[in-house]
Amino acid sequence: MPISWMSRQGQRTRTNNDAAAVGHKDHYLLAMLVDAADKGSNGQGLAQHWAQTIVRAALSGNQPPDIASITQLMREQQRELRHHYLHEIASYCCVLIDLQSRQLHILHAGDCLVGTQQANGRIDWLTTPHTLSNQPPYAQLPPATEAAEQRHLLTRSLNARSFCAPDSYATVLEPAASLLLCTDGYWYEHLKQGVDLQQLQDDASVLSLTLGEPTNRQQTDCDNFFIIAPSPADSLPRSQQASRLESELATTPVDKPKLP
Repeated sequence: MPISWMSRQGQRTRTNNDAAAVGHKDHYLLAMLVDAADKGSNGQGLAQHWAQTIVRAALSGNQPPDIASITQLMREQQRELRHHYLHEIASYCCVLIDLQSRQLHILHAGDCLVGTQQANGRIDWLTTPHTLSNQPPYAQLPPATEAAEQRHLLTRSLNARSFCAPDSYATVLEPAASLLLCTDGYWYEHLKQGVDLQQLQDDASVLSLTLGEPTNRQQTDCDNFFIIAPSPADSLPRSQQASRLESELATTPVDKPKLP
């Protein structure tokens, strides 16, 4: 499975507060993208912690991961956030792919989006952001009237105060499509508004997953992409992590022809 990660800090943010983690166990692939707000003192830490913790813990169990167990795991881990991330807040999206059946499950909270991109470049979004601008009466307003403060007000998020259950969605991943996990800096500011990547105000990140021969490409300005190896070797060096994941994905059967 080709994996591509692009992430860059925005001009108005103090640090790049986006992070992603990818892990593999048996014929399941689990990926998490997190976008922490530029508030509090450690948004970057929250993003990296949540991405790594959920993927690692979900893949460490004896049973294959599923949506119910991942949601319960999130509920348990959210209680621990008050010890280190009391004032931070984040959005996230999480995908679980059965590489044999191509069954796709999505969990998401906040304004990160998941979509499929066709060979012609068209993107079909599978989720809707949890923002005030998507709630009545704002959702009925023309796009040009959408105020920035409404778009940035989250109606569901990851935070230390209370657990917001993520929305879920299930479908079958088309064999010729790429699966995109995007932060709002990428899907809204770059794709929707057309702002050049060099001029973005917000952090912008996109994780792309495609059925096919395993590769791992990264273009990032900080250490915010993590490959989680199955236990017991949870913490391998970066070069060994990539080699381990690619080797395992190469041996995973897929019921459709692989992409070149």
